[in-house]
Amino acid sequence: MLVFTNRAIAAASDPSAFQRSFTPGGNRISVASVARDGAGRWALSKLDDDVTERDAFDRLLPLFGGARPLLLYLHDQGTAPAACFARCAALEAEYGVEVIGFSWPAEGLLCDGQPLPGLAAPDAPVEELELAGLKGGNRVDGTGQQLARRYRQAKVNAQESVDGLARLLRMLATCRLISNAQPFTVAAHGLGAHLLQYALEVPGASEALGAAHNVVLLAPCVRADGHRGWIHQLRPKGRTYVTFNRADTVLAGAFIADGRKQAKLGVEPGALPLQGAGFRYISFSNAHTGPCGHRYFVDGLTGESRRLFGRLFRSEADLQPGEPERKAYPAGCEAGVGYMALPEGARGGEG
Repeated sequence: MLVFTNRAIAAASDPSAFQRSFTPGGNRISVASVARDGAGRWALSKLDDDVTERDAFDRLLPLFGGARPLLLYLHDQGTAPAACFARCAALEAEYGVEVIGFSWPAEGLLCDGQPLPGLAAPDAPVEELELAGLKGGNRVDGTGQQLARRYRQAKVNAQESVDGLARLLRMLATCRLISNAQPFTVAAHGLGAHLLQYALEVPGASEALGAAHNVVLLAPCVRADGHRGWIHQLRPKGRTYVTFNRADTVLAGAFIADGRKQAKLGVEPGALPLQGAGFRYISFSNAHTGPCGHRYFVDGLTGESRRLFGRLFRSEADLQPGEPERKAYPAGCEAGVGYMALPEGARGGEG
């Protein structure tokens, strides 16, 4: 499993090789091969702390010529390197894909890896679901401030990481075009979708995404209002998919952290979702979604959701030619939205 990063790199063979610090606005990226050792711990090998195009081709082209389709995974806020490795491995095991991770500094620390003033030390626990603990009643106390301020700093760090991601996207696109073998899909979870959104502003990034087969925004932690103004730049060969769930409590916490001014796309796309053959919104509202309703592509999978994400992550269409819509969407499709369950106010028809 390959994991790229824009983090600073240390000479180590465990997750500590991926440091908390990074260079804001830098486009230097590093890569390591990641696997579990005999004791079940994460072991890093073949660490390259300054990936050139030639280096990238040497590492990526064998994967594009391999037996499995590729999936580039962009993780959510609050994800330390070891958690990124674990998620990539879980996706490989569940869906039979070759996962390439991009570990960005999502812990909500300053660019030098130090904690924000007045908050706990960097070793304080942080995890993507913790944001669900931010409520209106605790937003100004110590716990609430810890969650909110780290989340907001993670947003800043994502925007400062776009150049490294854009460079990786260009490398992937070039390797895909050279190999003309296995396809690749880009999946961005939570605040990883925020990272992808702002990477589109870097020259060549949106064109590189044109070499991908699918782009899947999983519970995207981006502003719902106005998303039509940028999401049209996602023009993969297949389709762009946006999943949402009205009961996502992690995104509810993000809404509070943003001063209740940014309703999130991963909760509700709004009254005017983007129409067209290249886009599909997928509603998980009222469906089985696991803890906090935020990680339904790995937690609490049903047979229907496993089959759907398997197709999307393996660079296939959600529906095969001639299949009825309810083969993929149990409650049908309507106006560009596929329903995994029947939410309030939706008819869930076959049209």
